[in-house]
Amino acid sequence: MNAETLWHRYAKIWSSDAAMRESELQDCLADDATYCDPGNALSGRAALSDLMGGFQSQVPGGRFEILQVIDHHDRSLARWALLNGDGVTLQLGASFATHDDKGRLKSINGFFPLAPAEAS
Repeated sequence: MNAETLWHRYAKIWSSDAAMRESELQDCLADDATYCDPGNALSGRAALSDLMGGFQSQVPGGRFEILQVIDHHDRSLARWALLNGDGVTLQLGASFATHDDKGRLKSINGFFPLAPAEAS
């Protein structure tokens, strides 16, 4: 699967139910995948699935929309928008990843500005 298709598929997992997340994460993430953003650093599919479940509780109806994907040499950068249940953009950001030999995301690093209360 190419990087653009992979990022779109991965973005949808953030809004998927737990059963669908499990199978999709197996297809999209390396066995030893890691995830890091300004508030989290974790390893493994189960930990990321738990984070995604928490996201769904915090942002009911929230979803990520991939705006652009750039890739080369088993690395990719995805620009994204976080939308609420009404389709209003809550945040813009970017995620960088390395890919395993099967093309799956191996090391995902999310970048986005913290809300003013979180920054202090």
